[in-house]
Amino acid sequence: MDRGISALLGGPQQMSFGERAALDGVLATLRPRLAIEIGTAEGGSLRRIAAHSDEVHSFDLVAPDPEIARIEHATFHSGDSHQLLPAFLAELAEAGRNADFVLVDGDHSADGVRRDIEDLLASPAIGETVILLHDSANEEVRRGMDAADLDSHPKVVHADFDFVAGYVFREPSLEHEIWGGLGVILVDATAPREPGLPARQRRIVETATLLREARDQRLSPGLARLGARVRGRLAGRR
Repeated sequence: MDRGISALLGGPQQMSFGERAALDGVLATLRPRLAIEIGTAEGGSLRRIAAHSDEVHSFDLVAPDPEIARIEHATFHSGDSHQLLPAFLAELAEAGRNADFVLVDGDHSADGVRRDIEDLLASPAIGETVILLHDSANEEVRRGMDAADLDSHPKVVHADFDFVAGYVFREPSLEHEIWGGLGVILVDATAPREPGLPARQRRIVETATLLREARDQRLSPGLARLGARVRGRLAGRR
């Protein structure tokens, strides 16, 4: 297992340094017996999850490249996660197994993100679980996160959608687009949330809101063009 700086900087990555550090910190604390990743991509996050986990199941629309397929402790599920994931969770629940950790980083459409969250929370196999959600600062992804009805699940004991803040891009190919960030949902069916308490904190203004407001103040004349560009990019990620 890679350690130290090489673990945070080595290999293909679509996460920022801060996101990688947070991911590794959560995994090192949990040491998951069983982990799930939705969205394999280049396998950067999967390598870190597998390094800390006894068993990890990764879901993606396409089969992994041969190099990724050699990652130890990893089982790959190729196809539509909205169909495959509920069936897999049902198998876990029937076997009395619990997923200790989940990374949601697949379908970036609002409806896709909402469905992933709701499929997870509906399953008894998500009983004592840390769920991380990547690109939580992106407007489309955040709409899906906001639409998920966390309060209807008492087992959701805490949710912070700006666990790690996102960022506004400066480079020309992504200029002014908001990406990145990690949200977290903590699930504990053994000690559920007290009745009447919200799953998400309401005391502070969320960082993603401030990012959008600051970006929009600087860019108001070109926002329509930016919105069209981001929608086109998201369509390619589905």
